Amino acid sequence: MTQQSEETDKNKSLLEDLSTLTGRAFKELDATKTELLEKEKLLNQLASESMEKIKDLSKINHDLQDKVGFLLDLSASLNKKNDELAKSNKDLETQKLHYNKMTVELKEKLDRVITKEKEISMQRDFLAKQVDEKTQDLIKNAKFTVIGELAARLAHDLRNPLSIVKNTMDIMRVKPTMKVEERLQHFTRFDRAVQRMAHQIDDVLNFVKRSELTLHATSVLATLDSAIVGVMIPQGVTISKPSVDVQINCDSRKLEAVFSNLIINAIQAMEENGEIIIRITDLGPSIQLEFEDSGPGIPPEVLPKIFDPLFTTKQTGTGLGLSICKSIVEQHGGTITARSHPTVFVMRLPKNISQKYEIPSIYTS
Repeated sequence: MTQQSEETDKNKSLLEDLSTLTGRAFKELDATKTELLEKEKLLNQLASESMEKIKDLSKINHDLQDKVGFLLDLSASLNKKNDELAKSNKDLETQKLHYNKMTVELKEKLDRVITKEKEISMQRDFLAKQVDEKTQDLIKNAKFTVIGELAARLAHDLRNPLSIVKNTMDIMRVKPTMKVEERLQHFTRFDRAVQRMAHQIDDVLNFVKRSELTLHATSVLATLDSAIVGVMIPQGVTISKPSVDVQINCDSRKLEAVFSNLIINAIQAMEENGEIIIRITDLGPSIQLEFEDSGPGIPPEVLPKIFDPLFTTKQTGTGLGLSICKSIVEQHGGTITARSHPTVFVMRLPKNISQKYEIPSIYTS
């Protein structure tokens, strides 16, 4: 019994040890289970955080791929641009060589042009000097030609009145006892011949040498009356004078010569039979004078030339009358024109001249 009891006690002790071990094992298992649950929870948290980080890393990777793709495209574009720039540089080098060659050629041509310009300049100066000399010679020749023509006309115009003077003197010398009436007739012829010569000489002198104006306030109508008195008016000619009068600042002596010339021309155009109408119009700062005659008129082909020096359609005369009239009117700062059918000479003169108008003469050197 004792032995059996001992075994029983032994078994009981073993069971107690086993129970203790089992309890301890269960505690350790619970602790392990709790630890495992905590670790699982930690792993789940780590896994969740890892997934978030993986997502972030995936997104960053995707962005990096896009940027890498952009950089690759940019790199390809830059490579293409580099190739194009290299080609352009090569073309520029080729053009530079070409331009350098052209620059050298242009410099050579420019040097030749400069040399040619110097030669042309020297030739131009030489030709200009020759042209100037030839021009002076031509002007002198033209002056001599005009002077010769003028002298020939003057000689021709003076020959007739001189013949009249000579014949009149011869007749009066042969007939010292002639009647008074006949003697007066010869004196009249003599006087007309002298007046005619004086008129011709005055025309030439007025044309060749133009004097300055002597200006003073003048009655136009009084100057016109003086001009009419100085002209021999034939019985078949009537002159209608204006009823109005104006005062202008002028050289009355020269203006009277213009009026006289226009009246004489009108008388000759009408063949000493007709009417001359003279009008004066006050235009404010200027005046207008018109000399109209009842003659046959001036032919259209002649009208543009009537104021030219030495131009005349008459058998006698120097052809200077109207040219002198134009010169005197222009000296006064005015204008003179003519129209035909009927013939009307129109003058416009300023009432006050601010300065003296000097018309150069072709006979002054």
